[in-house]
Amino acid sequence: TKFPMKRTIILITLAATALGTYAQQSSVKSVVEVDSSVARAFYATQEWENAFMGYYGVETGLEPGIPEDELERAALGQVRDFLKTGNEEGDVRAALGAIATLMQAQKAAGTDASPMLLQIAGTLEMRAADFAKTAEQAKPMLERAETLLTMSVDPAKGFPNFLRAHKNLANLLFRMDKSALAKKHFVKAIELGDRDAVSFGILGAIYMDEGKLISSETALRNSIMINPNIDQFKQLLGNVLLQQERYSEAKEIFAEMLQKSPNEPNFWMAQANCYIALEEIDKAARNLEIVRFMGKANVPSLMLLGDVYMNKEMVEDATTVYLEAIAAEPNRTNLGNFIQSAETLNNFAAYNEGMKVIDAINKAYRGNLSDEDQINLLSLSSEINIARGMGEEASKNLEDLLQKDPFNPRALLSLARYYSDLEPDDSFSDIEYKTMKGRNEQRAILYFERAQDLPGDDDDVIVAVVRAYIGEAQLRVKRRELREAADLLAEAQSIKYQENIETYLNQIREALRHRRS
Repeated sequence: TKFPMKRTIILITLAATALGTYAQQSSVKSVVEVDSSVARAFYATQEWENAFMGYYGVETGLEPGIPEDELERAALGQVRDFLKTGNEEGDVRAALGAIATLMQAQKAAGTDASPMLLQIAGTLEMRAADFAKTAEQAKPMLERAETLLTMSVDPAKGFPNFLRAHKNLANLLFRMDKSALAKKHFVKAIELGDRDAVSFGILGAIYMDEGKLISSETALRNSIMINPNIDQFKQLLGNVLLQQERYSEAKEIFAEMLQKSPNEPNFWMAQANCYIALEEIDKAARNLEIVRFMGKANVPSLMLLGDVYMNKEMVEDATTVYLEAIAAEPNRTNLGNFIQSAETLNNFAAYNEGMKVIDAINKAYRGNLSDEDQINLLSLSSEINIARGMGEEASKNLEDLLQKDPFNPRALLSLARYYSDLEPDDSFSDIEYKTMKGRNEQRAILYFERAQDLPGDDDDVIVAVVRAYIGEAQLRVKRRELREAADLLAEAQSIKYQENIETYLNQIREALRHRRS
């Protein structure tokens, strides 16, 4: 059976069509980061350098213009000369020194610096921070930049409609992880007439982080329309479309980006998510294998590739990829997904492969498994061993486990099914065989009843309780106890209705009517 896979966070349904069981699900996180980090990376590009170098000048219109104070005009001329010599770091520091000297003189004279001087000083502090070797060294420069730029647009002493200052301040605040404040100044700059692709692009990134996907899309499309060459904003637009489940459009965005940057693994993986959502599984597998061949696969992409192979019933290939993922990064974040891969193989009756994965997990996490993890792995491995015909030791392990965890649903159901199907040795006489078979079935019923009385109301408990009613009903049918079986199935249906169980229940009720007649 093939199953569709949907959403950026993908649920791949992988299981059991057998009567009385629920389909198991494997949750796989997105294989690419969907956040604004891409936008922050833009500040390290040549495009940003080119744009930033224009921020020292003076524009007419909604700006305060050249100050009338002769000292300020002389200082600004000196700053302009410094910035023309080509020694950028030294020039910036020399320009800041000239401004600092002027501002000290103004403070002594009791005069205020002009908004233009404050804006240029703040912008130069931003630039100086880029030359710092550590974040700690950059921090005071960034803080000074924020203070100076904020003063330049202050309604009382600054120029509140100073477009360039709002724009620079917005970029600064975004880089300082103050997105809410940054958004306010980006919006103000755009209201004042800013039509810079960077302003729209970063604003789109902020809206995306806030979950305002339509606003984000609008801002990002404006950015791309103004400057279609900024890849970071195209990537963000693709991510926004993914989050809106507009997979066909997102797929084309990433296809365009791959033409320009075929060696970028994130683009291949993002497009793979689109293909999975569009049920183009072969194309998704191709993309993920390309990333794997490049040596750039991460754990989420490997796990997703494994799940894709399971969906195509390529069990051996899936197992190989799962094992590769476990070896790549055995940390707590990924442990749940690794255990789920063993569950997936178990659900497909790939028992030997499931045990390979469990053995790999135990080896990779030796000494780092919680009690709960150990219980989950022990119960799963015991369940697999029972299915492999190694039930005696497995059942003992499960019974020992129940001494520690008496409400473990998997252990209870595994033991119930084990004793329900356990056949005595053929060497026994008919009477001995029936006696031992009856004892096994009674033990199975006891475990089914314990599972039916599990405390709690979370989804896992409800699933286990329903399975326990259905499992006992199946056993009762084998024992020709149809009335008891019908009552058990009716109870299961009252907890969670299932169409196939209703059909089975109706067949039993029909058999009971024929028996009475």
